[in-house]
Amino acid sequence: MRSPGDPPDTPDPAAPPEPLSAPAETLIERARDALISALEVAEASFALLRAELRLARNSALALVWLAFALIFFGAGAWLALSALIATAIAKVSGSWLLGVGGVAAINLLGVGWVMLSMRRCWRDLSLPRTRALIVGSRATANGETTAAKPETQP
Repeated sequence: MRSPGDPPDTPDPAAPPEPLSAPAETLIERARDALISALEVAEASFALLRAELRLARNSALALVWLAFALIFFGAGAWLALSALIATAIAKVSGSWLLGVGGVAAINLLGVGWVMLSMRRCWRDLSLPRTRALIVGSRATANGETTAAKPETQP
């Protein structure tokens, strides 16, 4: 027994530490594995976000060019339709009418193509896969078994 004035027992610093018990070692290994898995999930999530941000940036740039194309084709269709009306009024024969009508039809097809392309780009800008991942992770955290699946696009 120690008296109150004696210094406390200190372990010898040169002595090796006592080995952990087997259950403690497995607990540490499990915790380490869980941490590694969590880091891998975080890394994969950030990779997905980076990939979608690149896709969104490319889609934004495509939208700028497609907006220019829409203006070009829209102005072309308007001019062609105006020429069609003017030609139809000015001439009774259909030769000029068919030529200008064909140009107007091609311009209208171009406008339709641009609008469909812009729609696809707008969808990419909303980051649908990242949003689905976030919704799915929230559902998993709340204990729900049916998580939202990411949109797959052709």
